[in-house]
Amino acid sequence: MNTGLKHATGLYFKVVDSDDWVDTRAYLKLLDTLKTFSGTTGTIDLLISNFVYEKQGSKYRKVMRYDNVLPKDKIFSWDEVKPFKKGQFMMMHAMIYRTNLLREANLTLPKHTFYVDNLYVYTPLPHATRLFYLDVDFYRYFIGRSDQSVNESVMIRRIDQQLKVNHLMLEAIDLDTIHNERLRDYMLKHLEIVTVISAILLIKSGTKENLRKKRELMRYVKQENVELYVNLKYGLMGRLINLPGKVGRMISVMAYKISQKVIGFN
Repeated sequence: MNTGLKHATGLYFKVVDSDDWVDTRAYLKLLDTLKTFSGTTGTIDLLISNFVYEKQGSKYRKVMRYDNVLPKDKIFSWDEVKPFKKGQFMMMHAMIYRTNLLREANLTLPKHTFYVDNLYVYTPLPHATRLFYLDVDFYRYFIGRSDQSVNESVMIRRIDQQLKVNHLMLEAIDLDTIHNERLRDYMLKHLEIVTVISAILLIKSGTKENLRKKRELMRYVKQENVELYVNLKYGLMGRLINLPGKVGRMISVMAYKISQKVIGFN
């Protein structure tokens, strides 16, 4: 991704992972939409579209949509964005940034590290002021293969890389410097869901070492962002990852499994 951005010559930049694909009809509509902004003073910073969880072996396909929170078919600002629901957030699959915006944001992802897509999505957001939502199911996110980096058991084995990205997100931006309240609210919620995922994987592993790392993560969150720490300590998702004892951890894992079924993620 760093090399691609370094050499990119297009007005907009899109990453498609090797396991994934895009829908042809949606792609043509998306290209036509982007062409309307090319060479005009109305260039947008970020285009957002839907993506589909293509889960191996599953007949049900979950579509991640944003029509309940984003205005459709118009350029809009963060002031017009409605509050995102719990568990609803923008992944790399949904986003196409203006290429020079990524460069202006000094986006450089850590090498030889998995799960950097969260950094790719999160860190340039304060630079994006002109947004556009296209309500098409463009990106197909393939999940369910046992050796994928997003497979749960693989993520647990690579938990230190997930924690590294989590820490870098906490350090990347001081949310107190974000003056737009709705952008700040979204970024705080995005940080919260990433941290909850880190914590639940540490809990699910069941090892003493990872339970220690979970406590260290919470201490680091408290040090870097007190508001996020309070949300994680007393909010609904936070309470679920902080239930005491072995029984509490079992309840946390059960709640996580229910979320997997409802949302359809891996």
